[in-house]
Amino acid sequence: MLSKQELDAALAAERAMYRALSEVQDITRELLDAVDRQDQVSVRLFLSMRQEQINQLRDQKELLKKQCGGLPKEEGDLLRQILSGKKPAGVEGEALSLQVERNRALLERTLQADKALSRRLAGRPLFGGKKPSAGILPAEGA
Repeated sequence: MLSKQELDAALAAERAMYRALSEVQDITRELLDAVDRQDQVSVRLFLSMRQEQINQLRDQKELLKKQCGGLPKEEGDLLRQILSGKKPAGVEGEALSLQVERNRALLERTLQADKALSRRLAGRPLFGGKKPSAGILPAEGA
């Protein structure tokens, strides 16, 4: 069974990921506007700002991966399940499950905006181009 401390640590990382994802989404919108205006200076600035947020997402994912790896096998597997969007029966961590769900929905919206941006720029995804479970959010093997 996962302790409150373990659940709280994972929830804090997921909340940090949500903040970073929100920033990526906002910056992507600004980037789309800059591309439409053909403002190369702003495009470069927004790409840099966006990369910083993506790096923060990766850092949080790495923290979660280390947390799962540092737990006993059964607990680590349980936390991985929750982080992958599965809610095992009889397990605490409703707040964490809800945050994981919010992050997935926000990531999906962000990926859609990224696809629109990619079509306008070079025809290739800048943010990932993979399904959310294979992208920035922790999934199998996290």
